[in-house]
This record gives sequence, structure tokens and C-alpha cells, in this order.
Amino acid sequence: MCPFCKRDAPIVYRGAIPHCTACGALRLPLSEPAVNLAGKPAKLGGAVASVFGWLALLVGLSSALGVGLLLYALTTTAVALAVASPVALVTLVIGFFLVRGGRSMSRAGADVERSTHEQALLALAAHRGAVTAAHAAEALGLPVAEADALLTELAKRQPDRITLDIDEQGTVWYRALGAPPAVDPRVRVDESVPLPSPPARVDASTAEPTEGEEVDVDESSGSVGLRR
Repeated sequence: MCPFCKRDAPIVYRGAIPHCTACGALRLPLSEPAVNLAGKPAKLGGAVASVFGWLALLVGLSSALGVGLLLYALTTTAVALAVASPVALVTLVIGFFLVRGGRSMSRAGADVERSTHEQALLALAAHRGAVTAAHAAEALGLPVAEADALLTELAKRQPDRITLDIDEQGTVWYRALGAPPAVDPRVRVDESVPLPSPPARVDASTAEPTEGEEVDVDESSGSVGLRR
């Protein structure tokens, strides 16, 4: 939790300096998940595992086929199948698990990345009251289009936490429900409407009651009134 804004907000590295995604204050490194790095190791590991899996399938099956054809030409079909089949089977098993494991790791990394971004967006919206895609992109270090897509998806999946408003200029605002209101540029004050004037006070030194009236002085507030 950020010690400044008291939000459970991830951090974002701007250069090598970590900042809070909600209030922008400086944070300690590794104190929270970083939106820049969330899910990246798992996605990278998944990509590497998938590449090795496909390479294993290509090389292994090619080797099994070559050995089988060579033994078929030199010996019998039974000998060729007896040698080539185990190689092909082992290759298929290893390649299958590498490719499948790589895809699982990539999906897990994407889920972690999305959940971290959503946590940061919710904390940012709750801190400011309402944000635009440009605000979110600047805070999280993302392209505006990606930030807008994340906010739109978040508003669709969690309508009880964030909602969507459009102001008179057509700007889309994403407002956190239940958050304290921030300064909203959509609110305008009509200067033609006069403000109510404060109640007049009477100086006790100059107040003179007319016939049938008495001066009533409130000692606690210092106000003076006329009582019939």
C-alpha cells in the first residue's frame, strides 16, 4: 500500500525510479508489482519454451524419419520401424509438453499483466475520482489506445466499480464508483446567478429600538436583534 495516498496501487518505473501509479509519489523498488514488468518473465519463458518445443518436434521427427529410411534401405521394414518409432515417440512427447507448457506460461503472464494493470487503473480512478484514457496512459506508461481498451473492458466487466461518462466536449471519463469526488472539469458555475448575501448584523452601539420594540443581545454570538 502506498504510504502517501493509502491506495493498494502497483508501481511504475520511469527510467529506474519507481513511482506510485495512483498519486505519482516516489516508492521503494520492489515494494509492489510493477506495471512495466508484470507478467513479462512468464511470457518470455513461455515463448522460449514454445520455440524449443517446435524445434524439438522438427529435429526429432526429421531424425526419426531419416534413420527409418536409411535402415529400411539397408535392412528390413521391421528393423527400421523398431529403431525409428521410439525416437519419433519420444520427440512427440517432449515437443508436446514444451509447446503446451509454453502456451500455459504465456497465458499466465498475460493474466498477471492484465490484473496488475486493472489494479493500477482502479487505484488511479479511485484517487482522482475520474480519469481519461490519456491520464491512465501517462500514469501507467502505456499507449493511449491500450489504456482506453483496458478501461473500456474494465468498465464492462466491473460496472459496480467503474462507470463511463461523456462530457460536453465528447471526452470519455471513467469514474470510480464510491470514490471521493475529484475536481471535475465538466462542472460549470453560472456566474449570472447571484450568490446569497450573508445575514446583516446590527451594531449594539448604534441600534436604537423604536416604540414597542426592545433590543435583544445574544452574548454568545454577539448578534443583536429587535424584539417586539
